Amino acid sequence: MLQAFTNIIDLVTGDARKPEQNARPASVPMLSHFLGYRSFDEEKRIFHQVRSKGFIIELAPLVGANDRVNDVIGSLFSDILLPGTKFSVTNYSSPRVAEKLQAWALPRYKASGVFQTLARHRVDKLRNGAWSTLASDGPFFVRSFRVLLAVGISDGSGLSTDDLLTMREGIISALDSIDVPVKEFAPTDLIRFFDEILAPSTGAGDEVPGYNRFDPINEQCIRRDLVTHVGRDRLVLEAQSLRPTGSSVDGVPELKDFVPERFDVRTMAVRNFPDRWAPWDSQKVIGDIFNPKLSLPCPVLQTACGVIPNQESSEAKAGYKFVRTSSLAEGKGVKLVPKLRTEAAEWQFVADRVKQGEKLVSCYYAVTIIAPKGRGEPCERTLKALYKASGWDLIDETHIQLPAFMAHFPLLLADGLDSDLKRMKRMRTMRSANLAAIAPIQGEYIGGNIPHLLFVGRRGQPQFWSPFQNSAGNHNVAISGKSGSGKSVLLQDLTASFAGVGAKTIVIDDGRSFEHMAKALGGTFTEFKLSSGISINPFRMIDEALAEGDDDYLVDCLAMLKSIVSQMARNETRLNDTERGLIDQAVNLVWDTHGRDGTIDHVMQALKGHEHPFAYDLATSLLPFAAKGTYGKFFLGDANLDLSADLTVFELSDLATRVELRGVVLTSIMFIASQVMRRMDRAIPKPLIIDEAWQMLKGGAMADFVETYSRTCRKYGGALITATQSIHDYYKSEGSRAALENSDWFLILQQKGETISDFRNSDRFEMDNMTEALLRSLKRNGTDYSDIFIRGPETECVARLVLDRFSGTLYSSSPHVFAQIEDYVQRGYRMPDAIEAVAFPEEHQVPEYLPMREAAE
Repeated sequence: MLQAFTNIIDLVTGDARKPEQNARPASVPMLSHFLGYRSFDEEKRIFHQVRSKGFIIELAPLVGANDRVNDVIGSLFSDILLPGTKFSVTNYSSPRVAEKLQAWALPRYKASGVFQTLARHRVDKLRNGAWSTLASDGPFFVRSFRVLLAVGISDGSGLSTDDLLTMREGIISALDSIDVPVKEFAPTDLIRFFDEILAPSTGAGDEVPGYNRFDPINEQCIRRDLVTHVGRDRLVLEAQSLRPTGSSVDGVPELKDFVPERFDVRTMAVRNFPDRWAPWDSQKVIGDIFNPKLSLPCPVLQTACGVIPNQESSEAKAGYKFVRTSSLAEGKGVKLVPKLRTEAAEWQFVADRVKQGEKLVSCYYAVTIIAPKGRGEPCERTLKALYKASGWDLIDETHIQLPAFMAHFPLLLADGLDSDLKRMKRMRTMRSANLAAIAPIQGEYIGGNIPHLLFVGRRGQPQFWSPFQNSAGNHNVAISGKSGSGKSVLLQDLTASFAGVGAKTIVIDDGRSFEHMAKALGGTFTEFKLSSGISINPFRMIDEALAEGDDDYLVDCLAMLKSIVSQMARNETRLNDTERGLIDQAVNLVWDTHGRDGTIDHVMQALKGHEHPFAYDLATSLLPFAAKGTYGKFFLGDANLDLSADLTVFELSDLATRVELRGVVLTSIMFIASQVMRRMDRAIPKPLIIDEAWQMLKGGAMADFVETYSRTCRKYGGALITATQSIHDYYKSEGSRAALENSDWFLILQQKGETISDFRNSDRFEMDNMTEALLRSLKRNGTDYSDIFIRGPETECVARLVLDRFSGTLYSSSPHVFAQIEDYVQRGYRMPDAIEAVAFPEEHQVPEYLPMREAAE
């Protein structure tokens, strides 16, 4: 009867309420069919799905946490997210690191020559490290940690778009209060995120897929060439390996095979959580910072997703559970089940916390490995061992691999996935504070925003570091590392990194470690010998015209000039107040009388003209530096130190037995460096690097000079970078101690255990138990990497210096290696090609006769 009535209505209206013919099911099931993304509101930045809508934000991963951070994160789930909201927090250790590496390589490519070749080899080394371990002592892969927070509301939940906007604003404000920046996702970002997790090795990294707003977003998220095999305990993803690299060869886009192209994807859930878990403990599940064996073996997805209930239901559930468990705990059954008393006490605690504003959240925690095909089993074992060492127990999601894997997809929980997980009994109840503690929002330090040095964290995060990223204090650096720790290599990489970005770099060395590198990079290498004809007359270093118009400049210059004269007069001991006053008076008199034509002889005459007996003693002590003295030729005529090159290395090893002259030469070099610093643009970095600083900075007046130079550095964009073998060495001379005390940055490599113990007991270096543990864990693992402890303004972390073979050859101090490079250059090779030929001999078979290349090349 009802069907006949319906047919009559259809006949009258000319249309049917239901389709005349059922739609044919898709002949080829596609992963995109399971995604609900359809459109995007550009104005409100809201994603619309089939049965829901929501927003996605990416936040900077936390590096550690404290109680305040935990309270703020907990407030997201207990206060800001409204009842009925469905959320997901996803942490992805992505192998796509090209953007970070390219930002470091760009200025080196602009510099061309050796710097371009060095950048290419370093980037290739680290990019290959996304899939091939960089160390022999455990899995050490390059990773970029990303954290996504998705918030959605289902249709019929009673929540509106305005509620979504209010929640997003509240989340951003809360995260801003703990200095966590966020980025709102657009369709292009979502498409790229899916590309990263479903085909992680393909693409150049900087290739952003386009977005067509006229097509459904879900169809654009999944590559058309992606093949998904669904198995009992895994998924197998396979995509075409031939992809554009992003570059061109002779105007033709370059294609390359990106491997691996097949991935074994296995999803696991948490069977048991640890009994105790602090918010900062979440760093343990992205890699153990002290045990290299317990690191993430492949790209890993970690997601905590759930549903926010209303306060009344949380209180009702907690109250019911408390009453029920209390009743059982007071009954006779407690003799058979003793843990009922513990459960009753726990539910009493939960009920009290809920009354204080916390909520009971239905949550699902999933962990997925994306391993290259053939490495699924060892990667799964390593990940389970990592979680087990942290107190977690993972279990395979057998037969539900696809829906469990889809829990990592943002906003799908609000589009119906939550009902599937509930039906399969995968959701569990926990306090919002507990959820905040286990939320996978931890990452690794990414460094500053100045791409000078490129390090890699112990968990694989590429990070930039530069002393010039400190905007509050000075840019000075103190470096310490025992013999064999990699200190010399770090200093050379520091030098090459600064030279590669156009910095004005000056190195003062004692041991010829920088000679070969300076020549290879086109720098100037100057040896100080008595026969070298070098003049370092300090009076001639002052710009007389500038001094007349700038009193501050004159005061600073005269302060350094007096320190140089003081160093000449007292090589071992410091001047007393009377002697300091006499030298001050003499230098001022010479400058007022002779200006730039002043000499050490004039200073001696001024001192001899004074009646005080100390003055004659000071004049006598200056005799070696007078015109007819042993070292007088160094202080006559115009100062002719050549600092025209961007990289200048001064070798002082020939002055090792002439300690009194070495100190004066060092201060003179620093004096003229300060003059060059003043004349240059302050935006150009100007580092001065001194190796074996405690020996170099010996002398009575050296401390005063270093303090004056440090102030000048801060004013004009310079940096004083000193290095010793032991932290204690800085306290062996007044000059090196002044350098340490005026350094805001500390870079510490491997130290002896007793050195660390003595240093902590002496209170010279503030350290807690964690800092001491980090210092004791520092090591050098052959040629793989060297650990570096970095401490500076708002920074304390451990990074690794990872070198490629090209850099290792460039930094080599071996005469044999440099002779090989010179031989290739004589055969007609350009310098970068010659270094490559020595670094990769298996790729460069040199014939007996090699025609000279054209000069234009």
